[in-house]
Amino acid sequence: MKSYNEMIEEKYKGISKIPEALLGFTTPIRQSAITQLNLAYGSSVIDVGCGTGASFLYLEKIIGESGNILGVEPSKSMIAVANNRVTNNGWKNVTLCENTIEKIETGEKFDGALLFAMHDVFNSLEGIKKIYSLLKVDARIVCVGPKTQEKGLMKLLNPMLHLLFKRMALSQNNKDKPWRLVESVFTTEKIIHEKHGLIFIYIGRR
Repeated sequence: MKSYNEMIEEKYKGISKIPEALLGFTTPIRQSAITQLNLAYGSSVIDVGCGTGASFLYLEKIIGESGNILGVEPSKSMIAVANNRVTNNGWKNVTLCENTIEKIETGEKFDGALLFAMHDVFNSLEGIKKIYSLLKVDARIVCVGPKTQEKGLMKLLNPMLHLLFKRMALSQNNKDKPWRLVESVFTTEKIIHEKHGLIFIYIGRR
């Protein structure tokens, strides 16, 4: 039987090779989400499921050289691309961990946690509680991802969204409200809907 990490690698090996230009539509959403973390120069942040490190540049612009990023990613293909990005940019304040968030052990407390398109973590109560334990009091968690539609003509897009969830995640729970478990652990600050409600940005506080 395949391990969780092996199953994740199967899903993301191909995605790691997609040219970043094809995903450019996510850039404004990514930047908006990072702004919601309320980070400052010198802040520390966990990028949970950091993938290829697409959020690092925008995080670096805020936290600067005195801040630090912990990138957690179980896919070896994705984290290999992230490592090349870190090396090519000369960032000395990024630590990459090839593992799931549930298995991360560190004595450091962080000023924020970013989860960009991490549906499997949204559905892991153990993972959410681990993130909670790693954050400082009043630190924010920001979760971003697609959601299925509940009313109107937008419901016609649900078959496509179900295929997207099948491609990007092992868990198929809570597709209508991906932040359901997150808000059971964190205090909800606000929820922003992008792209006519197809994408959500959940902001919570420890």
